[in-house]
Amino acid sequence: MTNRGILYALAFSFLLFSCESEVTTKEPQVEITTEVDSTEFFENAIIANSKTPAPYIDRAGWHLRNGRIKEGLNDLDMALDADSTYGPAWSAKSDVLYLIKEYEACIEHLDVCLDYAPDHIPCKLRRAEMYTHLDQFEKAFELLNDVLRIDEHVHEAYWMKGQIFSEMGDVENALSSFHTAVEVNPDFFDGYIKLGIVNAALGNEIAEDFYKAAISIRPNSVEAKYNLAIYYQENSNLDGALGLYEEILALDSSNASAAFNSGYIYLEYKQDYKMGEHWFTEAIIRLPYYHQAFYNRGLCRESMDNLEGALSDYDEALKLNPTFDSAAIAKGRVLNSL
Repeated sequence: MTNRGILYALAFSFLLFSCESEVTTKEPQVEITTEVDSTEFFENAIIANSKTPAPYIDRAGWHLRNGRIKEGLNDLDMALDADSTYGPAWSAKSDVLYLIKEYEACIEHLDVCLDYAPDHIPCKLRRAEMYTHLDQFEKAFELLNDVLRIDEHVHEAYWMKGQIFSEMGDVENALSSFHTAVEVNPDFFDGYIKLGIVNAALGNEIAEDFYKAAISIRPNSVEAKYNLAIYYQENSNLDGALGLYEEILALDSSNASAAFNSGYIYLEYKQDYKMGEHWFTEAIIRLPYYHQAFYNRGLCRESMDNLEGALSDYDEALKLNPTFDSAAIAKGRVLNSL
């Protein structure tokens, strides 16, 4: 995960923990807005409630949203100093430790969280996730079922069960779990994405509807558009795929995969080698070490009798990946033609 990705995830996590602490602990929470997002605001909140953990957690979230991970962790420690039994603080700290890949410390904090707050749902969900990473699926299921006994409307629990069933190869139960997740929360983006992926793998046309549902929730989602574009490409809706790849590049101009896939459609399916050359060049501009793009651009150039250009591309592909047999064979073919 990139640093930016970590910061986004941390900010999202703290929104969840703030909401959860309001529901489960009855502690007074400070509602943070852009206008009051400042050092003075948080310091005043702490002065007013210095013996409670909530304002420290709020300031931790502010630090983490702004990339100050060390300061955020310090505030979470201060929250625990204020109340060492406060489950949301243990849960929040474990989430940060998870996102910065300190997994052993994350597990330790989750276990403490569950000692102090056995029914704290975010801790149970994260602990179940850790069991999943360790392939301890039965323990993960046990925790997720505990979550659903506490609150049967926790859509994340159904989604996680679906993920585990997928790992186990149990497609029927995976689909059932993902369906329940979106039934519980009709705006659950990740649920629709997984339903699209699983159904696409099964060759079910309903995959398109699930991807479109995800796009309706997040109209500018590159992930949802890319999955739908791949589905279209694999099911011969080539113009639909090309249109989505253009939308993706408008949203993310650095997306080399969208440019490459556009080139592949023109090369493999439309035999429009000029357009193929253009899009593979666009992919190379975005990812200069993209050896497959050099190879495919070489195929386009070879098909247009630009043998010198093709040879240069095959050489570059081999320079980037010396074991690329297809490029070596293509290079030999061109040399024999010169």
